Amino acid sequence: MSGFIQWRVATLTFTPAAAHEHPLDVAMTAEFTGPGGAVLRVPAFYDGAGWQARVTPTLPGEWRYRTVCAEDAGLDGQRGSFTVRPAEGDNPLYRHGGFLRVSENRRHLAYADGAPFFWLGDTWWFCPSHLMPFDGANRPEIPSMYRALIDRRAAQGFSVVQWAFLGSSGVGGRYADLYTGTFNAAYWAEVDRYVAYANDAGIIPVIGLGFHHGLDIPTLDELWRAWRYVVARYGAYAVGWLICGEYNLASNEGDYTETDLARIERVLALGQRIKDHDPYRRAMTVHPWWHGGDRRQAWTQPWYDFIMLQGGHGKSGPAAEFYRAIYADDPALPLLEAETTYEGIFGFDDAVVRRNAYKAVQSGSFGFTYGAHGLWYPTQSEQDDKFKEWGDPIPWWKAMDLPGAAQLQHLRRCYEMVDWWTLEPRDAAEFVDTPRECFAKANARAAVLYLGAGDGAVTLTGAYHVTLCNPRTGEMRASEGTTPALDEQDWVIVLRN
Repeated sequence: MSGFIQWRVATLTFTPAAAHEHPLDVAMTAEFTGPGGAVLRVPAFYDGAGWQARVTPTLPGEWRYRTVCAEDAGLDGQRGSFTVRPAEGDNPLYRHGGFLRVSENRRHLAYADGAPFFWLGDTWWFCPSHLMPFDGANRPEIPSMYRALIDRRAAQGFSVVQWAFLGSSGVGGRYADLYTGTFNAAYWAEVDRYVAYANDAGIIPVIGLGFHHGLDIPTLDELWRAWRYVVARYGAYAVGWLICGEYNLASNEGDYTETDLARIERVLALGQRIKDHDPYRRAMTVHPWWHGGDRRQAWTQPWYDFIMLQGGHGKSGPAAEFYRAIYADDPALPLLEAETTYEGIFGFDDAVVRRNAYKAVQSGSFGFTYGAHGLWYPTQSEQDDKFKEWGDPIPWWKAMDLPGAAQLQHLRRCYEMVDWWTLEPRDAAEFVDTPRECFAKANARAAVLYLGAGDGAVTLTGAYHVTLCNPRTGEMRASEGTTPALDEQDWVIVLRN
């Protein structure tokens, strides 16, 4: 067999010897053995006609495989081999491998080959679904709503989109059907297109299935039946797992009901099953309730690889000290701010988004997930007032052009001027004397300062090579001396020895 490339998905198809009344319950595994004794045990999945095993070779060279299936002789004992070419192309997912892992210093995530991964995410909880179609849009000038959004975010330097599959009934099926073993081939074939297009754009979908009370009724085995299928079908792609949204929401005025506690117990058990079933053992997490209500039940779980926070939607966001206290925990886990002050919620503008994004990263978060009112739920029209309690509705085609998202590409550029993955939160007074709000992050060779909007002199406390970065426009310019010329807007200052 030929045409296999390192870090690219390859699909092998197998034909059963007999028909099966409940094909989703047929357990088939393909074991791949590669150079140096590398082994991948890949769960196969039913695609509506036969069984497929999707594999992403992690090394170039010769690979062999054999299949195991106790329920069907045609799916058992199949053997073959193929040659894998080395990684190629500029797409970082296909150059470095999109199976994220925890870095050696346990402060950030890395690509599969160890290269640092900068997490800049957007939030589309109602994706994939008819509300964000792959083909077509309710705007005649846009041939594909989904592709337009992916293309826009890829051009802006985004590396992640967070999904929860909400509202996913647009093509005749949904993930919850898997709870009872029901299968819709057309639906899952459509989801394939969403995932593959994101990866081809260099973007990792981080997948959850549902939100809080949507997991109150199914049993653990029913939840696992759905997740077993999702891991088998998409585990070879550059995706992540966040299990579900707000797993530990407390529904009785902040106190847990028995239903809440049972849901939390099921989700935590589900996390271990997902980890054990994932042949690539990628870093995973779970999306929590807001930080004031999150009781951190998952933080000590053996499958829990990085802390995903929901900072909530108060205008100021969590205090810097909140992030820094988590960053100082021992043992350390990578820290990510994944939901705070979405642009447009309660009228929050780009200035609110910028400040809270930089504050989170400067205070210990290894990246940031943005959200826009009108995109976390894709508002369908000027008259669509669903979730109006979060602020005046913004149609999706206007939400995609909100300035905050475009400005976050400048955030990523500022950090990538230095070895951002080695920076640690520091006292701003080490580097600057100013009455303005300032958050600092530094290593032995460089420092990044974020100055909030305000007046007052700004004086650097040492001699550096200074680059002034405008976080609104992306303009960068060198500065001489210790008193950079700044207006009263917010600024980023990059200092290098």
